[in-house]
Formats: sequence, C-alpha cells, structure tokens
Amino acid sequence: MIDTPAFLKSATDSQRKEYIELEGNPNLTLEMKQKALYNWAQRCGNPVNGLFTMYMAEKQTLQSQEDQRMSVIVSGLSAEAQQADKNVRGITNNLNQTKKEMDTNVAKQLSKLPKKVYYELTFATQ
Repeated sequence: MIDTPAFLKSATDSQRKEYIELEGNPNLTLEMKQKALYNWAQRCGNPVNGLFTMYMAEKQTLQSQEDQRMSVIVSGLSAEAQQADKNVRGITNNLNQTKKEMDTNVAKQLSKLPKKVYYELTFATQ
C-alpha cells in the first residue's frame, strides 16, 4: 500500500478532491497535467505548496536514478534492443500526449519488434 504524500495530508478535503480530479483527468496531456498540478499547489499555498515541491523533486530524483540504471542495463543489449529502447523512451518522454496515448504508442512500438528483440528488451528491463 502506498502512503499518502505529506502534501495531500496537509491539504483540505476540497483541495484533495481537486488534486484527485486533476491527477485522474484522462483528457489532459502529461504537460498540461503537470502545469495544472503545480498551479494547484501554488493556489493551496504553504505548507501544501512546499511539500508538493519537495515531493516532485524527490520524484524527479528517483526517475533520474531509474533512467541511469536502465541506461546501464540497455547498454549491454543488442543494437536492435538498444534502438527499440531509444524509440520507447522517445515516446515516454513526450509530454504532449495523454497517458492513454502514451500507453497506446508504446504498445504499438513494442508490437512492431521482432519477438527476439521484444523478449530481450522486456526481460532485461524488468
């Protein structure tokens, strides 16, 4: 079970409701959602804004560490698997799409791969 982030514990019920509505809105692109959440935190003021900023910084640090870990793993794969990973990362780094569009685009990209490359990439990155 995931612990409730400190910024949400500090938010009022109406602020939490607004956050959940923004976070769960499937029609927002990832970039729009990110901007909306930062605006939400600013409107909430402190302590929510400060805690949200720290939460997002920690989230970015963890993502950077994971990206570095994955880069090391992928560097040992075949050239085809490395290219496939590059293509998938290009999709996942594109913030001008919704989460559903991103998932669809990744699935399309993976479905185009030869089975050998698909298995090499997916098993190595688990």
